[in-house]
Parts: sequence; structure tokens; C-alpha cells
Amino acid sequence: MEDHYLRQLPGDLQALVQATEQQSGFAIQVEADPARGTTLACHVDERSARLLVSREEFFQPASVMHELLHMRRFLVDGVPQIVVNDDFNDWTPQLEAGLTNLDNSLEHLVIVPEEILRFSVRRQYWAGVMTRKLREIRVNPLDPDDRRRHALVNWLFIHHVPMEDALRQAADRLLDELGLRQQADAFRDALVHTLAVKEETVRVCFAWLNIPFATAALKCIDSRAREARAVAL
Repeated sequence: MEDHYLRQLPGDLQALVQATEQQSGFAIQVEADPARGTTLACHVDERSARLLVSREEFFQPASVMHELLHMRRFLVDGVPQIVVNDDFNDWTPQLEAGLTNLDNSLEHLVIVPEEILRFSVRRQYWAGVMTRKLREIRVNPLDPDDRRRHALVNWLFIHHVPMEDALRQAADRLLDELGLRQQADAFRDALVHTLAVKEETVRVCFAWLNIPFATAALKCIDSRAREARAVAL
């Protein structure tokens, strides 16, 4: 990472950047794109590691840490990502976007608790995100299967990540309205103990959400060999 950006981070995050770069063999590139608005993102593959920001001065340590944790998991820890199975013939942009969003949600179950432990103010940020999610699940024109999937995944996040009681109660009320409260408890019990093994987490999640296994593959990046391999579920 360029010194201009690295110097904006506290010492422990500078160390995280340097360790990720050393262990992966990638220099983390920061790319500014004003069209991004205020959000940060990262993109990693077998060729590069990029941190995407809206402008140079928008480099908040808490947001940067979130993306660095994603990078570390994919490039250093070898955690796989959910991608569309190349052999699945009914690909659509909606399918690809849905699988990417689901992968991000599963990653957040691991990343966000660590993020909040380091930056307690991020609890309020994520509470805002989840409040909006609950409202969207309630009012958006979703088909019943999608509404169930979104409700279960976001309820799980709210109950797994340290959140205020009021938000947990709001999530419980929504699940009660949808008749999913008992399913949510069982979903959590089945999935949370698998979080140390992403492959198992994905299989449990797909089974509970009634997502056909044939749609997806798990992509692992070998950063040292500069190779990526996708294996069907």
C-alpha cells in the first residue's frame, strides 16, 4: 500500500496491511473512484488486491479495516468465495449478484464481530444497516422465497453480531410476522457452529435457504501461485 494511505491508519492496521501483503505476496493497491459515493469495497483475485475508495481523503480506519479483513481471509487464510458454477446453464445477472451478496453476508458473520471489537462505534453503523434491511424485507415486493431468505440471513446477523436489544427485538417481530421465528432459531443453531469452515457453512446455508447446490461453486485463491480454482458444491 502506498505510504500516502498507510500513514492514515493506526499502527495495528498498518501492521495488518503489511502482514497481508507479506503473506499473500500482493501489494494492496488503493484506487479512488468518485462514482462510488461514500462506500469502500475490495476486489481480490489471483492477480491483484485492490481497495476501492470514493476519494483519497475518504479513508476511515474502521471502514478500511473491514475491507482488509475480507482481503486477509481470501488471500492469506485461503477462505473460498461463492461464485456461479460454470457448468450451470441458467446463469442470470440476478443469480450472480445474489450469490455474491450471500457470500458477503456469510463473511460478515466472521468479520464484523472483529471489526466492532476494534471500533465500537461500528456497532451503530451496522445497526443502521440492519434497520434498513428489516424495513426493506417488510415492504419491498419480494417473492416469498426471497423474503424468507433475506429474513433468515439478516436475523442471524443481528443475533450473532453484538447488537442492541431493541434491534434484536425488531428482528424477532419481523420473523414472527412472517411465521419464521422457529425456523430462524434452528437455522442459527445449524449454521453458527460451522463458521470456522466456510465450505460447511455454505452447504448448510444453501440447504436451509433452498438454493440448488448446482448453481454455485467455491473459488479459492492461491495467492503465492497466482492461481484460482473453483470447485462445484
